[in-house]
Amino acid sequence: MRNVLLLLLLLLPVAAFCKDKKHKQLKLPVSRWQEVKRMGLDSSIIPFQDTLFVTFLKKDSFIYHNLNGFVYRGGYTINEDSLLDFGTARYKIATKRPNMLTLVDDKGMYVLAPDLSDTVKIIVLDTNDKPLPVTNIDQMIGHWTVYKREAKEVGAIDAATSITAAYITGPSTDGKLGYVYGGQDAKNNPSWYIKSFGIDQVLECDGKNLRVLKVIKCQKGEMILEESDIKYYFKQFK
Repeated sequence: MRNVLLLLLLLLPVAAFCKDKKHKQLKLPVSRWQEVKRMGLDSSIIPFQDTLFVTFLKKDSFIYHNLNGFVYRGGYTINEDSLLDFGTARYKIATKRPNMLTLVDDKGMYVLAPDLSDTVKIIVLDTNDKPLPVTNIDQMIGHWTVYKREAKEVGAIDAATSITAAYITGPSTDGKLGYVYGGQDAKNNPSWYIKSFGIDQVLECDGKNLRVLKVIKCQKGEMILEESDIKYYFKQFK
């Protein structure tokens, strides 16, 4: 009996340590990951084209997107059950190794490897590259993300209405040519839709309010739109 009590006393500090460790905020090192395999919950291989890219940054923040998809940014948490919560998506961390990260949700398993390539290609403007005419909305189809804004006056850019992304679909059955995102718009709730594209290279948008965007350039993976005295520079993901 005395030996049992002694053993319990010895285990108490260990139990207390594990409890403290369990409630300590977990985090992942700064790293970039790219999906290389997707499987069903029964481990069957699933073909995919919407590759998942995830980047873990300092201060428990992240960036993630699917190929040609909307870019999500924010803070993440990981609880004691290895549940990774991005706010907009949740995954169970099944495997975490230096060369492999496996995430699981109710749809399947996603195996990621370190991303050693540039997932985002930053476009450098060539001043000698004269913009070509944009004569058809089809030239602009794709997912576009703003990487730079320029305003003639300081303070002219309003974070609540500033454009962050555009998804141009071309003509569709509902008459919409695409969507424009601004502020904190969610992927499924853009504030504006594109209702027309004129021969004068103007996108007319409706929704939260009317907006007119002049297409300055759309070629070689870059698009530039101008609204009043603000220019928006877009790029596409690979």
